[in-house]
Amino acid sequence: MKPASKPASTKSSTRRKTSQHVNRRNVWLIVATALLVLGSVFMFTPPQEKINQGLDIQGGLSVVLTAKGDDGATVSAEDMEKSRAVIESRVNSLGASEATVALQGSDQILVQIPGLSDTEDALATIGKTGKLEFARLDSFTDETVKNKIDTGGYIQQQSVTDSLGNQFPTGEEELTLHVDEGTYTPIVTGDDIERVTVGQASEAATDYAVNLKLNSEGAAAFAQATKDLAPTNGKIVIILDGVVQSAPAVQGEIPNGDVSITGGYTLDEAKALQTVLESGSLPVSFEFAQSQTVGPTLGQDALASGVVVAGIGLALVMLYLLLFYHGLGLITAAAMAVFAALYLGILATLSHFGLFSLSLAGIAGIVLTIGMAADSSILTLERFREEIRMGRSVRAASITGVRHGILTSIDADLVTLVSALTLFFLASASVKGFGLTLALGILCDIVMMLLFKAPIIRLLAPRAIAKHPGFWGIKDSQEAVPYYEEGKEVEAGKKLRGRFIKRDFDILGLRKYFLTAAAVVVVAIAVIVGVRGINFGIEFVGGTSIAFHNTGDVTIEQVRDAFADAGEPDAVIQTTTSDGEEGFLARTASTSAEDATAVANDVADTFGWGTDGFEVTTIGPDWGTSVVKSSILAFLVSLALIIAYISIRFRDYKMGVTAVVALLHDLVIVFGVYALLGHEVTPNTIAALLTILGYSLYDTVVVFHRINENMKAENVKCTFMTMANHSVNEVLIRSLNTSITSLIPVVAMLLFGGETLKDFALAMTIGLITGCYSSIAIATPLYAIWKTREDKFAKLSKKYGPEVQRFFLNKLPAGKAAVAGAGNVASVEEASVAAGDAAVASGKPATSSGAAASKTGKAPSSKKKTNHKRRDINHG
Repeated sequence: MKPASKPASTKSSTRRKTSQHVNRRNVWLIVATALLVLGSVFMFTPPQEKINQGLDIQGGLSVVLTAKGDDGATVSAEDMEKSRAVIESRVNSLGASEATVALQGSDQILVQIPGLSDTEDALATIGKTGKLEFARLDSFTDETVKNKIDTGGYIQQQSVTDSLGNQFPTGEEELTLHVDEGTYTPIVTGDDIERVTVGQASEAATDYAVNLKLNSEGAAAFAQATKDLAPTNGKIVIILDGVVQSAPAVQGEIPNGDVSITGGYTLDEAKALQTVLESGSLPVSFEFAQSQTVGPTLGQDALASGVVVAGIGLALVMLYLLLFYHGLGLITAAAMAVFAALYLGILATLSHFGLFSLSLAGIAGIVLTIGMAADSSILTLERFREEIRMGRSVRAASITGVRHGILTSIDADLVTLVSALTLFFLASASVKGFGLTLALGILCDIVMMLLFKAPIIRLLAPRAIAKHPGFWGIKDSQEAVPYYEEGKEVEAGKKLRGRFIKRDFDILGLRKYFLTAAAVVVVAIAVIVGVRGINFGIEFVGGTSIAFHNTGDVTIEQVRDAFADAGEPDAVIQTTTSDGEEGFLARTASTSAEDATAVANDVADTFGWGTDGFEVTTIGPDWGTSVVKSSILAFLVSLALIIAYISIRFRDYKMGVTAVVALLHDLVIVFGVYALLGHEVTPNTIAALLTILGYSLYDTVVVFHRINENMKAENVKCTFMTMANHSVNEVLIRSLNTSITSLIPVVAMLLFGGETLKDFALAMTIGLITGCYSSIAIATPLYAIWKTREDKFAKLSKKYGPEVQRFFLNKLPAGKAAVAGAGNVASVEEASVAAGDAAVASGKPATSSGAAASKTGKAPSSKKKTNHKRRDINHG
């Protein structure tokens, strides 16, 4: 016996209940999104107060200190922690608020002091080892050193030389005598100090003294030494960090441990020495690996330009989407507004817990995520329109199309996330903020798609979008249904209108030209780089960069003379323009942070420039090596993870290999342009190159995804090359639109951003253009050539010939069938109509998402026929 079928009324009731359940779920998702947006707005309003600003925005001092063990020995974790505590004590004594002193790696300490104005004194205080020693002059074993100290030769009078070669004393003195440990016997050390105070050297003196109170053990040793030396007025030498400070003669015994250090100190110099002595000596010596001084005005100007760039990029992307997708562009604009609110809310929340500070590199990451958010929307919209074109109802397309679009978007997002996380965990500190903001943007994009974009389209599709197809931008897809779905021929002299490709471009037919051109360009770039070399920034080679902004009418010759007067006659000076203001960039070989800051202050004083109008970056000789190592490591790890992801995702290592070849092509092009233009390669450039990995792979993943789906069937009746060419054409509009929307904010960054943002923007602009090109003209041809040599596809080439056939309206010309059954599915049946036309059961896997339905294949018979067909369309 057959079970009794349900009455039509029961089926209709079930359909209505399911539809109501789906709508209710979508409504609740929209409500949840609204609550999240309101909470985010509350968290980030006002943003200038709720989102922490990094040091490079609000100005201040950033220093990286590298520990140096004795004879190259490894510094212990205990000594590093002791050093961090000592340096933190010194920083706090400077009166700095919200300062950061943190261990970085195994042998470095990062010091960041926002809002600091007197950076020169801070540098002189922070890095000093602080090893104070008192030694009898007669204990020195080197007679030459002993004689210099006895005659005052440890002090050198400073002088300047005029244009005629005449020298004139400046009245300033410099301590120049270094003494080696072990060549003298200390009486007492800094460990014996109980208290340090500052006072005038005498009642009538204008200089200051640093007064010490020794503990009982130190007082006894000092009393005995002064008792022995007093009769002959012998000298006690005061040594700080291996440099002789003074050598006063002993006039009488000092029995109570009260010692006064004099040496013509100013009040600031005496207080700096007091800070060093009070905090104790560092257990190991340190040298400046990197030092950066940023004026607060400069930082705020950079922030302002970053905000302007982000606003311009967002507005242009929205305008483009509105023009191309009409009403669907409005949904995308709303989705991007939701994305922006969630994004700022997360940044504000992390700032609240002290886990985030916005840097200039972070601003660049934010600008790039604008393009990424638009990419995801384009994938969804193009998929939605495509499924309508293939015969689905608007309602069904809103379910399956959105789902497949989101899945493809997540594939692309995950590839970019690999690069972002690699940057955050492995790259140098200067680009960690970039990697973090990029990763957060990707996560916000995925949440926005699931909570807002998908539900809003599904709610609007059955009524608003279906009733007004012209306004919502789907009318051209609906008008194309008879030609795609039913095989209707286009009348002679008539054009089928619509924003989609009708006849395939012969892209792979030109593969030899594309690959030859790529080879020629790579060889030419190798020659250019070999001849001109690559201009690496000081971050890689060491030295100092001083950037002056808003310099007025001062000439480059005047600046060069000012540097010569300040002791840097070999400084390389060039003019710059930042935010429309003229300035100068000076480079010197000096790696001393103190000396570089002093020179910058001297030059600024010469022309009356404010101390907040310049930026000083000093890189030690070892810093560049660590930057290169971390960058190479991040690159190799990104490459390995990307190949692994593609190979696992598509189960074909050939895809991973050819994708990497296309990536290397893109990176070579970027380096070639930098060499040709003479632009500096900085850590920001490296960050952009690593980001290009994800963006370049984005288009490649989309194309490979479609090829993979189209070639699944066993009954393919065209060559692999032909189907690969058709797959590229199917996703061409999608690839171009995603590249354009990613390029818009990057170009805005290049045109309107500050100097730091432009470092990212130049590399990203080149990378996005070459990435889109290489996915279509390099990765796909190489993959198709490789696959064609497999036995299965080699037989198809022999059978159908080497010529690349071009599909027209997703069908091959008469007599050149693309696939047996030529449909997206060999047999289909209606399933779960009550679920909103969402579920479709297909018999065989798809072969071409664009092929027309088979004229011979029939669906399984059913007693109840439906009034319209459904197609299961594979996504790419």
